[in-house]
Order: sequence, then C-alpha cells, then structure tokens
Amino acid sequence: MDLGALRENFTALRRLVPGEVSFLPIIKSEAYGHGLLEVARILAREKIYGFGISEPEEGERLRKAGLILPLLLLSGFETDWLPDLIRLRLIPAITSLRMLRAAAEFTRRKGVSLEVHLKLDTGMHRYGIELREIPLLLQILKENPQLRPVGLMTHLACAEKPEDPLTHKQLETFHSLREKLQGHLPSLRYFHAANSAGIIFLRGAGGNLVRPGISLYGSYPSFRARARVKLKPVMTLKSRILELRELPAGEALGYGPLYRAPSRRRIALVPVGYDDGYPRSLSNKGFAWVRGRRVPVVGAVSMRCLTLDVTEVEGIQPGEEIILLGGPREEVPVDELADLAGTISYELLCALGRRIPRMYRDV
Repeated sequence: MDLGALRENFTALRRLVPGEVSFLPIIKSEAYGHGLLEVARILAREKIYGFGISEPEEGERLRKAGLILPLLLLSGFETDWLPDLIRLRLIPAITSLRMLRAAAEFTRRKGVSLEVHLKLDTGMHRYGIELREIPLLLQILKENPQLRPVGLMTHLACAEKPEDPLTHKQLETFHSLREKLQGHLPSLRYFHAANSAGIIFLRGAGGNLVRPGISLYGSYPSFRARARVKLKPVMTLKSRILELRELPAGEALGYGPLYRAPSRRRIALVPVGYDDGYPRSLSNKGFAWVRGRRVPVVGAVSMRCLTLDVTEVEGIQPGEEIILLGGPREEVPVDELADLAGTISYELLCALGRRIPRMYRDV
C-alpha cells in the first residue's frame, strides 16, 4: 500500500471543492480493503471532520488506537448497538423513524445525550427518512431534546452523471429541505450529499461536508472522472510465478476446460485465486503485468491459482514478480479490471482476502 498516494489523492480531491468544505473520509469495510487503522492514521493528520464507518467494531478499533475524531455510522445502527454508540462516542446516521424512536427511548432511559445526522431519502429509495415523515420526525425531536441533530445528509444515486434528471431532482429536494429544516433544528451544522462522484462532478453538491470513498484509494467513480482529476492507486497486488509449463497446441488448460491453446504456449502458474478475492469472472479476461508488458489470464481462475500466457515474454523464470492489480504507474488499473469482471472497483478491492499480507510504505 502506497500511503503517499493516499495523501496525494486527498489533496487532489481537496482542490476540487470550495475551501470551507470539510471532509468525512469513508473508511468502512477495512478502508475498502486497504487497512482501517493504517488509512485512518494517515488521513487523521489532514484537516477533516471525522470518518465514515459501518459498525461499532470499526469504532472500537479506532478508539483503542487513540483516534478522537467524530465517527459517523453511515447506515444507522442495530438497536443492540446503542450502548456501544454511547461508550465509543459514535454518531449514528438516523435513516428511519423506527431508528429515531429507538435512540430517543434509549437515551431518555439512560439520561444521556446523543449527536445524530439525519439521513433523508431524496429519491434513491434505499436508506433514509421519507419526505412524508418529516413532520413526525420534527415532533419526535421536539419531545426528545437529548437527541441533538448536527448533520443533514442524503445519498445521490448517480452523481457520476450530473446531467441526469434524478441527480437534479435529488439535489433540489435536499437543499429545499435544508432551508426548511434549519429553521426548526438550529443545531444543524453539517450538510452533505456528495460522495466521490459528487466531489468530482458537482464540486461537493452544494454542501459544507463531503464523503470521499473510492477516489481516496485511487479508483474513479466512472471513466469520465479521469478527465477531471488525477488519482494514484494506493493498492498494488503482487505475486510471483510459481511454475512455468509448456502447453502444446490444441491442449486444454484448467477446469472446464475454458481454454485450449491455439498454438504452443508457455503458461505461468500464479498462486492467487478466488479464495484470495481474485474473481473467477476474470477467467480468460483478466491480465497481469510482468517485465514491462501485459500478459493475459487464460483458463479458469481456480481457488488458489490463476494461469497467465507468458509466451511472448522472453527469458521469464519461476519466482519473478508480477503485478495483478494497481502498480506504481497503474499498470493494471483496478477500474479496467473490474469492468472486465463485470463488476465495480469497490467490490474488487473489498473482496481481497485477509489472508493476503498487507505491506505499507511512506507512512
């Protein structure tokens, strides 16, 4: 992991939004597979509001590591998490009236206060309080002053397409509600709708807080985003050639078989497979980097092995290092690999198994 690239990506994103906008880096799911504590330690040195996480276990690890910044539970909470929310000083996003009532009852019974961010459903129809529920939301908050709403948020369904009518509708709805709710809830200080795409295409979407996720790690929310900002991959997945095999013309390779040699081919065996998070959908589609050139994945990706056609690479030997993802000059772009796999870079990065050792440089 290149933590210097992480810092550079943060700086590049910082330049895209007005100076008064604060940042809430998203480090849930082990910082998208990059390492929760390692990423948090680097970004905590920057001028940020806090971090976005998913569950108390992440908050526990961050607090034990000495982090004192605000931690926002992005998708709310389970009722049995409430004692941990208080103990760990976690800020939940309230995504439903059921959740709001649970927080109100618990804090009233315990005699404690709780900061919250209110998440509105402006058109994505996933997590969020529905617009018709806002009068009841205000009533519950009025009756429970121990709940202190400090943030108002929503999530954009397609911020990477700023011209999409849904994006316009969501932002118009959000900012209209922001104006109305500020009069009722004077404790509101943070307003946020922008994820990575919202930062890159919408300059923060008019909020004073933004939530960068995938872009921090050097991946782009869409191929169009590459024209707007230069990011560097933080993660490089490397392995070594375990063995070399000669495959005669017409012979089959691996399970299926999904591949037959069109001519005599030289095949490299690499001890990485879907058990490590390298997707089977890259069978006969993926590629790696060795000795300054791309080489194709041929045959089926199996549990702990994939095979490369290295016929055109002169002098290659067992033990040589290869790049399977990332690289200092983005030799194997994660976005391109994800597209070949029929998925998104988020899934590819998050799926990389914990069995793979992580090494960090430029800490």
